[in-house]
Amino acid sequence: MNTLYSKELASTTEAIGQTLTEALDVLAQYRWCQSDNTFNIRLCLEEALVNAMEHGNQGQNDSTVKICIDQEDDTCVIRITDEGHGFNPEETKMSDCEELGGRGVCLIKAFMEEVRFDCYAGTLEMVFNRNTFSKVCS
Repeated sequence: MNTLYSKELASTTEAIGQTLTEALDVLAQYRWCQSDNTFNIRLCLEEALVNAMEHGNQGQNDSTVKICIDQEDDTCVIRITDEGHGFNPEETKMSDCEELGGRGVCLIKAFMEEVRFDCYAGTLEMVFNRNTFSKVCS
């Protein structure tokens, strides 16, 4: 694997905004983000970072979130790690349409090629390849 981007950030909204911009710029530089899939990748990345901050680190500003973006051939892996106690992703259900929030994990699972959770390490891995979003965007 070749690491394209790696950062440890504070568990704050400002840090997430800056990191999101940096990560998307790197993904665009390596042609993982194209105009037809930027929205999907941005949505998944933002949901994962916000979930790590709010749910993993339980909003504690003194906790950190780590992001690592790797590539190998035509596969990209985005890894988000928080300092929380983990959760059972199988128990995460889509919210009712009337409810606000609660759809992040479901959206990530819908858009990414593969989603892996390491509940012990507090890590979410989102895996996609160069053709993943052509199925969603067409």
